[in-house]
Amino acid sequence: MKKIGLALVLSLAASACGGDAFDDALKQFEGFKNKMCACKDAACADKVKEDWRTWRSGLKDKLKDKKPSEAQDKKGKALDDAMDACEDKVRGEAPATP
Repeated sequence: MKKIGLALVLSLAASACGGDAFDDALKQFEGFKNKMCACKDAACADKVKEDWRTWRSGLKDKLKDKKPSEAQDKKGKALDDAMDACEDKVRGEAPATP
């Protein structure tokens, strides 16, 4: 439900950054994950999620036909899962089962 297609997000990020755009996007994504995991209440989680959505939507404007490496995709999925787990924890929800 909360998944957004990580490959899409990373593909969008590829054109938004210089250098290895996927690594840059993963660093930014990790920052959002860290912020979410530091949240102690739903208001904080809502703010992080809103900021994350704004970041993600800004990437859509710069989409190009690029794909992450397998390792980058794997790391991104792990970050996505960790961010979701932190959000579920702060909201008091049971973690989703794969």
